[in-house]
This record gives sequence, structure tokens and C-alpha cells, in this order.
Amino acid sequence: MVVRKVFYLVFLFSFINDTSAFIIGRLIKGPKIVPKISPNKTWSGTVISFMISSIVLYFFEFEIYYSILVSASFFLSDIYFSYIKRKNNLKDFSNIIKGHGGLLDRMDSILFPSAILFFSLL
Repeated sequence: MVVRKVFYLVFLFSFINDTSAFIIGRLIKGPKIVPKISPNKTWSGTVISFMISSIVLYFFEFEIYYSILVSASFFLSDIYFSYIKRKNNLKDFSNIIKGHGGLLDRMDSILFPSAILFFSLL
């Protein structure tokens, strides 16, 4: 039962985090965080999506430090997979979702938060 809850929570929060970062980053724009690894990630999108994710997690009754840790791990997981792609000269993991780097890129931010949430719910 715990694994199923983690699975749903991670996908829900990942979607909230990725979508808010994408929308806010496009609207506000601003300086890039790591342009050599992930050229479209802006500080504005990342900071605001971090805040939104932290607040949503907190309202789901997670401790504030878990909320902050999980929210930060979405970004770190995403950057980690972007780094792997750049290092291996991959444009996209797949072409299923155009403009989002493929299907697996849509889910790349779930690895680190999954581990954190799983162990926090045990």
C-alpha cells in the first residue's frame, strides 16, 4: 500500500513541479540556471515551482523539511538526467511528447523524490 501511495504522489507532484516550472519559466523568463546541461531551465521557473511543490507537499501533511527536500530533489533529479543526456549526446530519450524532450524526460524528475518519499512514508 505504501509503494502505491508513493507512486501516485511522486507522479502528481512531479507533474505539478514540471508544469509550473515550464509555465512560469516561459512567462517570466530570466537567467538560465545551467545552460550547458539544460538550456531552457530558468531561475524563475525553478524557484517558483520549488515554492509551489513545497507548499503542496506541506498541505499533504508532510513535514516542512521533507517538503523542501522533495521539492529540491525534483530539480536535482531532472538536472541529473539532463546531464546524462548531454554526456551521451542524446537529444531526447524518446519522441513521444514533442517539445518536452520525450516521454522519459517528462518523468526524469521522479527518481530522487521517489526514494525520499518512499523512505519517509515507511
